[in-house]
Amino acid sequence: MSQTFFHSIFVIYFVLFAAIRVYFQWRARLVQGQVDYKESRLNTTLRALIGAIFFLGVLVYLVRPYTLAWAELPLPQWVQWLGVVLGGISIPLLVWTQLALGSNFSPTLHVRQEHTLVTSGPYRTVRHPMYTALFLSLSAILLLTRNWLVGGIPLIGLSVILLMRLPREERAMIEKFGDAYREYMKRTGRFLPRMIHPMGAKPYGQ
Repeated sequence: MSQTFFHSIFVIYFVLFAAIRVYFQWRARLVQGQVDYKESRLNTTLRALIGAIFFLGVLVYLVRPYTLAWAELPLPQWVQWLGVVLGGISIPLLVWTQLALGSNFSPTLHVRQEHTLVTSGPYRTVRHPMYTALFLSLSAILLLTRNWLVGGIPLIGLSVILLMRLPREERAMIEKFGDAYREYMKRTGRFLPRMIHPMGAKPYGQ
């Protein structure tokens, strides 16, 4: 299979991914109410920087992919097919997560007076399915493009951002919802559904 095929798949995938993100972020800006911001300035700055690198890299790859050949990874073609599969999983998961969040969604970490605790849809078994969807999305981009600049740096950046953001986010949710969120944490995994392993092993996804 030629690289033109995978480039075309990437174009279709990225257009869908970007359209979903832009649409739901636009909807989030229409939501009114008192806002208590919880995200650090460092995290906000890092997120903006990684986002700029990501979209600039994607733009160049979309128009002139050969100019980024120096950042290409020597991955076999079956890995690109894995990227196709991951992309096919991530898009429905992203939409499902956004629809479940509804007016509670925001790209920045904050709590509004009208916030509700969402425990339906993917949130029934996973506390942060949005991050799972984003990990799958960036992994798909990395494998489809075989380019560490386009997919690798954003994937590493997302990991760093989440290491900084998750403790604040879960602390904010406990402050907002108290024991209801503590109980919710006990029955859900962080990124994947909890599965009790034999021999008393730690639950998967915790």
